Amino acid sequence: MYFDLALLACVLSLLHVTLFFFMGHKRLELVTNGFAILGFLFTIGQYVTLYKMPAPPYASFSGILLLLTIALFMGYFGMYFKYKRPSIGLFVFPLTVLFVLISRFSSNVEIAHEGVVVTTWLYIQLPFTIMGTAFFMLSTFAGVMYFIQERQLKQKKFGIIFHRFPPLDTINRLVNTTLYLGFYTFTIGLLAGFVWMIYSSGTINIFSAKLVFALITWIIYSSITFYKQFRGMSPKDTALSTIIGFISVLITYVGVAFFVMG
Repeated sequence: MYFDLALLACVLSLLHVTLFFFMGHKRLELVTNGFAILGFLFTIGQYVTLYKMPAPPYASFSGILLLLTIALFMGYFGMYFKYKRPSIGLFVFPLTVLFVLISRFSSNVEIAHEGVVVTTWLYIQLPFTIMGTAFFMLSTFAGVMYFIQERQLKQKKFGIIFHRFPPLDTINRLVNTTLYLGFYTFTIGLLAGFVWMIYSSGTINIFSAKLVFALITWIIYSSITFYKQFRGMSPKDTALSTIIGFISVLITYVGVAFFVMG
């Protein structure tokens, strides 16, 4: 039941944020956030019910997608309450619909062995890693928004996009905030993952596909973060680096997946 309700709420959130984008009615903005809250709560409800399944949430593909959906909702709420702009929902809500839909039909797909050792470190590693990934995605969305808004200004098109998207300075702050939060939370998750591997197997398997992917992701975003922090980057370069960084992560993920499958 929660699956269907969560999917319906996500679809309605996407529908109303799209209507708000074209019509600009304040009531549509309120309705959008109302359905987003419902989608968030129903997704949490479905995640909790997965503990009744043979494979717990942390060991199932469905659970990971639901946790990522929850993290995206949390990121959206945080950015909305800070900047009062629902336009980033145009990028977030399609993914929540997609993730909930996929998780609906992959509830029996396990991604971990039954003998996985559950410790406190696992419950630290998983949410922080997922939250970091969600912030990286939000940073990428904000980067795309930056280039769209910049194009509107250069071409002096002051239409719907110009008025619905935040100013460039606000988008730049959004890019920076999500980038730093993503790096911070992902780093905590990665470190907790190291400790969890030691607790579970007594050693760190550097050839683990998950570890390789996590390390490459961390290296990509740490390079962006440290270069920006100590060398300086223009807002445009920062936006571009987040987009390139996320594309690089996706390519890496596909490469690691093909390597593991042989």
